[in-house]
Amino acid sequence: MENTTTDILLWQQIKKGDITAFEKLYDIYSDGLLTFALQYTTEPSIAKDAIHDVFLDIYKYRTGLAESVNVKSYLFKITQRNVLKKNKTSQKIFHLNTDYSKLTPKEASFEETLIEEENNLELNAKLAFAMQELTENQRKALFYRFNEDKPYEEIASILGISIESCRTLIYRCLKELRKKL
Repeated sequence: MENTTTDILLWQQIKKGDITAFEKLYDIYSDGLLTFALQYTTEPSIAKDAIHDVFLDIYKYRTGLAESVNVKSYLFKITQRNVLKKNKTSQKIFHLNTDYSKLTPKEASFEETLIEEENNLELNAKLAFAMQELTENQRKALFYRFNEDKPYEEIASILGISIESCRTLIYRCLKELRKKL
């Protein structure tokens, strides 16, 4: 997939904050992205939400976007990632009844819920403490990778480092956090 001249121009204009260019890019790709997204989910609402999130992130982080990117490839890749992530979060945990004829949602008791919350609070406190010991660059890299779900290429571009260095940085951060937890 190669960039078209239109894609390149629109991308550059979006980086400058041009709303019209943003709308044009959405108009060009939204239908194709929806068709593509529906290959990964049976829920049209999940597909549409994933696509809207892609475009919201593009607009929200437009100043940090990479200069040269294959726009079409980027849009499809991020849409796929968003759909799969949204599908995963929308799934419920099931267990089998004793008669094995129906699937029902598993309901946790109050005690189980309380214990789980306490464990989560303790783990979050440990994680917060461990995160404070990381450098600012390490924290940024982890934030972009896991909170913003950005690809290594984009994180490397934002941080001004090579892709290999970005992968190594994130790997070492995770290794250090695991050791402390």
